[in-house]
Amino acid sequence: MLRTASLLLALALLAGCASVSVQRDPGASPTPAPTGAAAQLADEGRHAEAARAYAAQAGEARGDARARNWLRAAWQHHLAGEADAARSALSNAPRRRLDGRDQLVHDLLTAGFRLEGGQAEPALALLGQPRDAVPQDLAGHWHALRIDAYKRLGRGFDAAGDLAWLATRQQGESRVATVREIVDLIAAEPDAALSAKAAALPVGHPLYAYAGRALSQRGLPLPRPYDRSGSTPGLDALPPAEFDGYRPPERLAALLPLSGPLAAAGQSVRDGMLAGYYAETRRRPALRFYDTGAPGGLRSALAKATADGAQMLVGPLSREEVNELFATPELALPTVALNRGSHPPTPGSASYALAPEDEGVAAAERLLQRGLRRVLVVTQADDTARRGLEGFRAHMRERGGEIIGEVSVNTANPDIVPLLQQAVQAAGGLRPEALFLSLKAPEARLLASQVEPAGLAGVPRVATSLILSGANLRMDTELDGIEYPELPWLIGLRGGLPDADTIGNTLPSAQGGGARLFAFGVDAWKLAVHLDKLVSDPGAQVRGATGELTLDATGQVRRQPAWAVYSGGRPRPAPDGALYPDDGAAAADGGTP
Repeated sequence: MLRTASLLLALALLAGCASVSVQRDPGASPTPAPTGAAAQLADEGRHAEAARAYAAQAGEARGDARARNWLRAAWQHHLAGEADAARSALSNAPRRRLDGRDQLVHDLLTAGFRLEGGQAEPALALLGQPRDAVPQDLAGHWHALRIDAYKRLGRGFDAAGDLAWLATRQQGESRVATVREIVDLIAAEPDAALSAKAAALPVGHPLYAYAGRALSQRGLPLPRPYDRSGSTPGLDALPPAEFDGYRPPERLAALLPLSGPLAAAGQSVRDGMLAGYYAETRRRPALRFYDTGAPGGLRSALAKATADGAQMLVGPLSREEVNELFATPELALPTVALNRGSHPPTPGSASYALAPEDEGVAAAERLLQRGLRRVLVVTQADDTARRGLEGFRAHMRERGGEIIGEVSVNTANPDIVPLLQQAVQAAGGLRPEALFLSLKAPEARLLASQVEPAGLAGVPRVATSLILSGANLRMDTELDGIEYPELPWLIGLRGGLPDADTIGNTLPSAQGGGARLFAFGVDAWKLAVHLDKLVSDPGAQVRGATGELTLDATGQVRRQPAWAVYSGGRPRPAPDGALYPDDGAAAADGGTP
């Protein structure tokens, strides 16, 4: 990058894009600068002083040397945020007196001034150089100006194209923010336009993966197969893949808490991984577990795994450990992290969690697919309920749904009929088309008993799996008809595994709440051995015990759950909730369809 953080922020605001962020030495000159006081000031980041020093040098020079020094002065004024001075200095540097790289820098500065003046077309005309001809240290600035121009001209797909190239240069949070903007710009394209524009992208263009993912999500065909030319060095070094993308490493390390306060959770995940491991009949890696609960914690476990020659990691399990792992500069191994932290996965890695937010998103999407857009929310004071509701709210807002009101249930105040009626009246008196319940079982039973007197009988109800907390087989007949997202394995869609009750009777780690973590472990194994496929093919899916799994552009595993419905006080598969037929081992390979 050729600009300081403050200049980047200014350009991002000008473009309406806060995600453009490329890092480079802020004191770098636009051209290889001569030695001397001006160059030293520039290297020290003293841009205003450097600009004046270059201007003084220009006053003593003649011809081409004079133009080059004024160009450097203009650039340093630019870095100092002195726009008027930068314009004045640039006016003394005729482009015809420059050549090569200096001409490109002149064009970049001029294009920026044109954009500030609202002249997007003339600015874009100055930025038509072949991408491969732009030096690497100028590429970030060049892309950022093009993105700005395209967005001003209403050419969102073209802006996304430059963002996609920019993302290939970024890491961490800046890349995540850029990718999110790419996804948003593509989402604004109508189906026909997206198909045509995706087809027109040249082979190897990084935007094709994002466009193809969007087409697949809309149920539209791909114009051509994905480019499978490689993913990341860590994955490319693995043994060759099978026909379905199965590509395990030779040595797989699982970083799990097998002692300490999280030992029970770690053991459930471990046993699930082992179940998936021994169910596989093809080549399997050497699998070794490292205890992150032992003295030394994650760092010690990681050091041992690295020393033992691990080629891939699964884990760790806690959010804090995931943040620590992905913040480790020397981390070079592809990883399937088993939580979602604030640090994004490194390229070629993935992050997987059974997150309440994802269940809220799934509930919102289920209602929207049924045409139910006006929803009344019923929730309670609970952190998991809050997180599920956050996911529901965000997805409804993104997809044009409407939350007409929110009612909070408290068992200390059991009469909620007035609250429900007030919420409906405040929304104009029209009944909601659906109810979303972010509730535990006792609160959900309380609500269910008062739906009819509140005038909401017959309104479809969806919940999150939080509704299983506090279950009571005798009393849960009150919940009949309520649907919620569930792990396929827990409602009899076995996918080649023995049923949950059978395994629970054999393994204590798969009983009660451990059953979910056991299924999570099964899918941790499946994600690891198909990670290369998921990274290189945005349309790839893995059929797992927890749902159908895909990898988004930011490295987050997305889960499409099965759907359960209460009937006779018990959760059963919803009539349209099965993700795939339960045909035993034939559906269990974990590969892509």
